[in-house]
Amino acid sequence: MRFEIRGENRLGITRDVVNVLTDHKLDIRSFEVTTHHIYADIPALRLEKFPLLAHALKQIPGISDIREIDRLPTERRRAQLHATLAALGDPVIAVDANGQIAQANPAAQTIAGTPENPLRDMIITSILKEPSIEDLRQSGFHMPEHEVTLGGQTYMLQVEPIGHVDDGSDMVDDAPWGGVMVFHRAARLGRVITALQDRSHTGFDDIIGDSRAMIRVKSQAKRLAGIHAPLLILGETGTGKELFARACHRASTRVDQPFLALNCAAMPEGLAESELFGYAAGAFTSARRGGKPGLLELADGGTLFLDEIGELTPYLQAKLLRVLQDGRFRRVGGTDEIAVDVRIISATNRDLEAMSHDGTFREDLYFRINVLGITLPALRDRIEDINDLAQFFIARTAQQTERASPILARDGLAWLQNHDWPGNVRELENTLFRAVALLDGDALSAHDLNDAATGTASRIERTDNAPAHSDAEHQAPHNSDVIADALSQPDFNAGLDLLEREMLMRLYPDYPSSRKLADRLGVSHTSIANKLRKHGIGQ
Repeated sequence: MRFEIRGENRLGITRDVVNVLTDHKLDIRSFEVTTHHIYADIPALRLEKFPLLAHALKQIPGISDIREIDRLPTERRRAQLHATLAALGDPVIAVDANGQIAQANPAAQTIAGTPENPLRDMIITSILKEPSIEDLRQSGFHMPEHEVTLGGQTYMLQVEPIGHVDDGSDMVDDAPWGGVMVFHRAARLGRVITALQDRSHTGFDDIIGDSRAMIRVKSQAKRLAGIHAPLLILGETGTGKELFARACHRASTRVDQPFLALNCAAMPEGLAESELFGYAAGAFTSARRGGKPGLLELADGGTLFLDEIGELTPYLQAKLLRVLQDGRFRRVGGTDEIAVDVRIISATNRDLEAMSHDGTFREDLYFRINVLGITLPALRDRIEDINDLAQFFIARTAQQTERASPILARDGLAWLQNHDWPGNVRELENTLFRAVALLDGDALSAHDLNDAATGTASRIERTDNAPAHSDAEHQAPHNSDVIADALSQPDFNAGLDLLEREMLMRLYPDYPSSRKLADRLGVSHTSIANKLRKHGIGQ
């Protein structure tokens, strides 16, 4: 029987309790003492005799209450720890300073041992080749993540120290008692990367477009999304192929697993190979210690999107074909075969069928990736969607540039609907961004959009001595020059800063105070004052 005694925190009260228990000839299995609390586990104590013992204990000065409990605090903490470790899908092993296993969760037991041969009390090096016990000690049981093999599977190992040795003397050893070893599967890292990269959680309902062509292709994609087979998305550049790939992933049974993407045209063959397949330890001079998992491993259980797949070299086409055939591959410089369960979604704006006939793309790979397929319509084939797309991009750009959202004039919409848009939705987005960022008024006209699309500027900028709205001879810098400068910046924010500065410099002569300029742009006075100070305008 287990019970709790509550009382004062006085010297000798624990001794008095032990004396009473001894007088009743009770054998104490466990005994724990904390401030104001004493806990005891006495198996021989029967329930019917507990009131008599409780009465005797209450005669001790300072004792206020005695009650039965189901577990002692240490037992409760141990049960909570075991439940927490059992809930973790990743293997977790705790070892002491000598490398002896003190705890192992069920995931570790399943991979590295059997119930008949529990891991507890084994030496860690009997199931793990590296790191050695000496390496663990020298590092203070604190090691950077690196790759190891446990139970024939590859993991990223994380080691953290546990406590330090304190024998109660004045000399305290700062060395850790041991360490906790957490083994992360590559797919778990892939889920973390997915969560960081894809915060929009885009689904089919979020894809703008209610035209007949878009309704048809979204309906087709929804039907194919749940089928576990390779999917090929065809369409011109800028039609939203990755958007549809993400939506297909979110509509599939793999929604809780990783979604990772690789642009096959954005890197040379060697880099693309190591990104896709990973590399083994020592594969090349600059290879990371322990190797590195590739996107196929990181996406295990989920979806891998290969954009511009038509740009893959013949060598990489052959390696990818093997993955599609049997789900196995070798890392760069590696000898062990790795099995993965990944759905491949491919995309291209090229004619793969024609390429397979002329030998520039493997015919067998084309048939493998084209099990299921959809073709996205060009923007010129869904003119009905242009207004909704334009309103969305205008509002988003206004928010990014911290200005009031302009209206789209009737002639502006007509211009958008009559434009050819060879770059499709991406070109439409970029044109509207430039137009809104550099707009002086509160309405986007056909003239503003044409300037943004062609890079010409007809606006006349006054000289320092000319009054506002005068016919000064000096022209403002061409929009194309400003945009080119913005696009040459190292990142999006830097380019946005340059466009923001140009817009403020153009408007400030006509609205020569932060309050007037704030009213003109529909933002707060404080925001405009800070931006003028930031760009050194009007100082």
